[in-house]
Amino acid sequence: MQVIEFKWNLFNLYIHILYRIYNTQRFFSFNSNINIFNDSINKYKKEYELTKEQDEAIIGVILGDGSLERGKSTYNTRLRIEHNYPEQESYVLHLYGIFSSLIKSEPTIIIRKPHPITGNIHKSIYVRTLRFPCLNKYHDLFYKDNKKIIPGNIEELITYRGLAHFIMGDGYYNNSEGVIFLCTENFSIEDQQVLIKALSSKLDIKATLNKRTATKSRIRISKSSMDKLVKNVESYFIPEMLYKLNKQ
Repeated sequence: MQVIEFKWNLFNLYIHILYRIYNTQRFFSFNSNINIFNDSINKYKKEYELTKEQDEAIIGVILGDGSLERGKSTYNTRLRIEHNYPEQESYVLHLYGIFSSLIKSEPTIIIRKPHPITGNIHKSIYVRTLRFPCLNKYHDLFYKDNKKIIPGNIEELITYRGLAHFIMGDGYYNNSEGVIFLCTENFSIEDQQVLIKALSSKLDIKATLNKRTATKSRIRISKSSMDKLVKNVESYFIPEMLYKLNKQ
């Protein structure tokens, strides 16, 4: 995997705390040391707030293939990111860098059993954050009865950075039409209409529904908005994902 520089992340924090414990262990019992460790981590989690970059990026990640895991309402939320390997390894590593302040472990490659019919072996790469209180509000917005939805206030949340992450994670360029499609078919038609309206009113990006089956549709960026879209999202793209903007 490529080497990523981190400003400050949970791994750094763990090492810092362990160093403190090591230097004070002659004054404390083992249990006291563990309490210092747990208290420091819990304080960090409780007080942490997402940066502007993280806040804008997570919106696009969740609209795409990202998922928020909470379980019981008394639990805090964690973000899980998983994409095909090796095709989207670079993007997962990019997100690993963005959200490193919430992550303890580096990305993991998953190799599943061969498909019983085709024999194909599916590989993916995933990373997830620890559970943080600051992620609960995103779960409340994007999930209803454990199903992902598009929140009614998506217009307030969507940005060009968020849209860039949506495209990198779950969009594609259609060569025959010269436009970008967003893979939104798992959302209801009503939710997709809300997102289309938000793209228009907030970002001045026109889009329409493209019917896939009797009940499934995807969002198609209108050709008239492609130049504006590319101009405003390109700076947020990593080089390996520029092909999704028809740029190499």
